[in-house]
Amino acid sequence: MSVNNSQRDEIHPVKLNRYIITVAVVWTMVMVASLAWNLVQVKSNTLKIALDQVRVSSEKDIMYRHWNAGHGGVYVPVTEETPPNIYLSHIPDRDITLPSGKVLTLVNPAYMTRQVNELAKKEKSSALTRITSLNPINPTNAPDLWETKALQALKRGEKEVASIEDKDGKTYMRLMRPFITEKRCLKCHGIQRIKEGEMRGGISVLLPMDPLLSIERRRLWELSLIHGLLWLIVMSGIVLAGHRLSMSERERNQAEEALRTLSLIDELTGLHNRRGFFALAEQQLKIANRMKKEMLLIFADLDQLKWINDTLGHHEGDLALIEAAGILKETFRKSDIIARIGGDEFVITTEAVEASVNVLITRLLENLDSYNAKGDRRYKLSLSTGITRYEPENPCSIDELLRRADALMYEAKRKKIKN
Repeated sequence: MSVNNSQRDEIHPVKLNRYIITVAVVWTMVMVASLAWNLVQVKSNTLKIALDQVRVSSEKDIMYRHWNAGHGGVYVPVTEETPPNIYLSHIPDRDITLPSGKVLTLVNPAYMTRQVNELAKKEKSSALTRITSLNPINPTNAPDLWETKALQALKRGEKEVASIEDKDGKTYMRLMRPFITEKRCLKCHGIQRIKEGEMRGGISVLLPMDPLLSIERRRLWELSLIHGLLWLIVMSGIVLAGHRLSMSERERNQAEEALRTLSLIDELTGLHNRRGFFALAEQQLKIANRMKKEMLLIFADLDQLKWINDTLGHHEGDLALIEAAGILKETFRKSDIIARIGGDEFVITTEAVEASVNVLITRLLENLDSYNAKGDRRYKLSLSTGITRYEPENPCSIDELLRRADALMYEAKRKKIKN
């Protein structure tokens, strides 16, 4: 029984610790997965916002160009910043003079877009839009490497091309959409022999990502901090709960062990009780059979206990039992089984060695004489004993051994009375 309980006490805390570790690992995995998913969502949202912005910028640019082209271009005063467009010199009324003498020059959609972009460059967060073509009229509208690849993709049938790119040490969202020739565009681009409905280039949009990336980094940091704090709070709860469970389990095991001990120990003498004796004696019997060793069972009865109780009181009788138990403990080894199995009945099992019976009886009598010599009691302690030997070659039960020893003990007691 003690082996099984010991194994239980060792195994159960291990299972409990494994359970706590499993919960902690699962919680950590959940938080890591949640953080990873949220980080991906934030980055995805940043790209979506950037793409939406460049699309809106592109659509607004097309709308402004349609308005300009729908009026055949617009006339503005000639200034240092807006000189006549040399690429429109083929248009007869490119420049007109008002009656006041003020000169106006024609600004077509491309010229207007280029000037608006110059203003947008001063705003670091503004999207830059321009018209580019694989065959531009104005060399300044020639595509860069990314725009060239994007225009080629549009010619192959792509609706739009968008990606995050680094340019001049900065990060941008880039978008390219096809620019389709309309009839009103032929006024300026007719000399290129482009037909209505043909793609004559693309609208290129360049959006600085720094403002959006700054917001993204702040959001990523906030999410990491929130997940870290949440992980720490719950993990602390798991550890605390695990500690409490461990303490509770330990206390429960101690309580069970205490109850088990109480159920096997005689409360008065501290020796094993009847249940404890049979539980341990059965194990000792098995060991004797396995090792092929003989065993002694000694049945001892405290003489005159009834007289002590009736004459001196039960308190004195209890003291006599306690002192008898002490003498038995002094006489036998710690490895021997010593038990009180009844009111005045004790039983001991010990290993049988040569001349062990005489040695044990002599030691027991000497210890009794030593106690009685003190003379501080109104009675003398006396034990009647019966001894049986267990032989593995002739096995029998503990009950049978007890019966034999009990008979021998009563025979010894009768001899004392006669004498």
